[in-house]
Amino acid sequence: MIFRITTFLLLLSLIFTLPAQAQPASPAFQDISGSFAEKAILELAQQGIISGINPVEFGPEQSITRRDFAALLAKVLGIQPFAPLKPAFSDVPLDAPGAGYVEALAKLGVWHGEGDGRLGADEPVLRQDAAVMLYRALEERSLSSSLDGRYLDGSQISPYAEAGVVYVTGRGWMRGSDGCFFPLRKLTRAEAAMIANQLLIMRKGQALTAIPVVSPRKLELKAGEATHIAPETALIPLAFTTAYGVDDPSFGALSNDGTITAGKQAASATITVNAGLNSYEVITSVRASQAENKNEGVFAENSQPEKELATGASYQVEQLAPDLGFQEKEYKSYSGPVEGLTSQGQAWTGFLRQQGREITVDLKTAQVVSSISLEFLQDAASGISLPGFLKVAVSPDGKSWYHLGQVSHNVDPADTVVQTKNLTLSFAPVITRYIKLSFPVNSWVFARHLSVRGGGHVDNPAVLAPAGYAVPSTEGFLNVPDMNNILLVYTGGNGDDGTWKSNDFQPMVAYQDSKWVIRGRLFDTMLFLPYGDVPCTRDGWNAYLDDLFKEGAQLSALDEVVGRLNENTAITGKEKVILTIPYPDPKQQDFGALEEGGATLDFSGSVDSGEQAAVSRLKAVRWFYDSLISRWKMAGLNNLELSGIYWYSESIDQTVNGEKELVQGTARLVRGDGLEFFWIPYHGSRGYEDWMSYGFTRVFLQPNFYSVDSPPEERMDRTADLARRYNLGMELECDGNILYNRYYYDLFYRQLNRSKRLGLDRDITLAWYAGSKALVKAAASSSLKVRAVYDDIYRWINGTYAAPAGTVPEESVGAAGGQVEAESDDLSRK
Repeated sequence: MIFRITTFLLLLSLIFTLPAQAQPASPAFQDISGSFAEKAILELAQQGIISGINPVEFGPEQSITRRDFAALLAKVLGIQPFAPLKPAFSDVPLDAPGAGYVEALAKLGVWHGEGDGRLGADEPVLRQDAAVMLYRALEERSLSSSLDGRYLDGSQISPYAEAGVVYVTGRGWMRGSDGCFFPLRKLTRAEAAMIANQLLIMRKGQALTAIPVVSPRKLELKAGEATHIAPETALIPLAFTTAYGVDDPSFGALSNDGTITAGKQAASATITVNAGLNSYEVITSVRASQAENKNEGVFAENSQPEKELATGASYQVEQLAPDLGFQEKEYKSYSGPVEGLTSQGQAWTGFLRQQGREITVDLKTAQVVSSISLEFLQDAASGISLPGFLKVAVSPDGKSWYHLGQVSHNVDPADTVVQTKNLTLSFAPVITRYIKLSFPVNSWVFARHLSVRGGGHVDNPAVLAPAGYAVPSTEGFLNVPDMNNILLVYTGGNGDDGTWKSNDFQPMVAYQDSKWVIRGRLFDTMLFLPYGDVPCTRDGWNAYLDDLFKEGAQLSALDEVVGRLNENTAITGKEKVILTIPYPDPKQQDFGALEEGGATLDFSGSVDSGEQAAVSRLKAVRWFYDSLISRWKMAGLNNLELSGIYWYSESIDQTVNGEKELVQGTARLVRGDGLEFFWIPYHGSRGYEDWMSYGFTRVFLQPNFYSVDSPPEERMDRTADLARRYNLGMELECDGNILYNRYYYDLFYRQLNRSKRLGLDRDITLAWYAGSKALVKAAASSSLKVRAVYDDIYRWINGTYAAPAGTVPEESVGAAGGQVEAESDDLSRK
């Protein structure tokens, strides 16, 4: 279970960092308790969209000014600040607070001012004027244009505002009370927050449907040929700005209006078209002209002259799942260039796991930006892979963030060709100060040459989708009803170590004291999974099934033990069981045929298309699952209860074609039979942060604290924090080394004692990794120190374990007493 890092992964570094704007702190307003807008105010404030009149007061009943309402409306709609050559209103200078938002709304025709050249910036906004602004920004002609006596005070609504009042009434954003709209009443800050929150919800929904069709496309161009690939986004009022990502800018020119002009040499590129929160890929190839010189230069990327903005900027790096052990490896291995990512030298900066990175760039002042890029390395032989994507968001103030787009590529992570990809995002010029680049890190990622280019002028304000950078709410630990402690049971290989008989299971189901008297229940659930790699073939998977249902061993032996305990002891009830689906290796080219005379399945795409390979993988999973369930029903295991199915792979590799769809398809099979779908990702992997989207129902996080790398105590704290945040269970770990080696014995107790202080002995379901029969051997050991491991786990399970004051107390020191060669299980799951 312990994830081991291979020795050839050496050259990585901790990124050179400088301060950047912090995320908005949780608000502490003391005057909103009981307000009808309390929830809306808190949600908007946490996302940096709204602020109080001071740090502790929001002023919900105070009126909101026309300038503040303009800024609020622009932020929730994603309208970015705009800077014309001269101000649109005489009372809003270009350097006034919020002027960029006022100018943007004026440019888009949303705000017309008072008619005398003034905005009336510091005057309260009236309810009817707020309705007009919403109507102009998001007008939908299909709605009725008549009030039809809707309000008792309809005669007070100014003619210019009637259509706006009809619109906001129909949308349910503003309705008034007691049959009146109160058009001339001042809009309160609480009312403004309620309107803004509803708009934000609607806007995020629009962002998710910004592009009608998001399936990949293919495009072939001749040398020098030009074409336009802009998506159809006009269906949404106030359409989102389109951004274009490319993984190889040398293929030709890609302008920010979506015009592609092919270069003069054969090339290929993956272009990602982004609008709102949608994107799709255009797989582009260029056929070289025979008459042209292959080495001629490529076209410029944008028509406006650009300058480099990153040189004078500072940046800060945040790990999505920080881990001091991984950070130390980065720093010790290779510190990168002194200038950091903005260096134009050839040195790489490296990142090791921790889920991913967010790099926040501070340009120091608001700047016009039109392209952003970061170069990455692929060197599979050295364990270095390109990240699955690069996402970019911008913020004018470092508080409210907006999704600009992402850049994708189609390089297989197993591709042995050493190559670089300059992932570049081009877009219509945006005025911003802060930029956030984020990318996943599954193992090692190398990056360099961070570039932010821009300058020139902005013709129109950009319109972007709100980005969800708010901290997720705390959910608490996973607590599965009637399932408290799950033991991982490895079978199907390695002789006796992988063959469980009834005498192996009995001390795992029921705790036995030193005189072999049964005192209570130990593990209430057994998770059966392969010992070592099951050959990824039909025959290999069948052999695993044969072993699992072998008479007198494995499931059969467990059923026998539980039946005997139910008859002769106070230990009653069925033992819960979780069974495993082997992982369909995407490199496998010859899985075998599922039916007599059928064609062999290819999971790699080397023979079939990538799409067909994904279908074949799910077909194999379905065959195995159906076989597994059929055998379970036929086995007559009356003392066991099948509680769920376990997904064997410990990470979700989104760079594998169809990987997410494979997991989701498996989830539909499992959950369609009313079973739980379990998963235990390793520490530093990806996927657990949005585990529900894959279809899992129960997820446990490995801390991987029990390892040879002397992990810091912080590892357990951080894993527990993530488990609470994402509603996960956790895994506690040991293996056969604990029986013979002082270091691992002490390390186990360090883990157990730290877990006690973190509250992991209550209100959480735990999975226990214990190598192969390590606890069975501990229970039978003649050494009091080794036997104590078994006894202490029982105390933990029944709630009587007390962590000593020290990290590893003297009475918990291992029996080995020094350097003893360990008899390792060498159990590593892929």
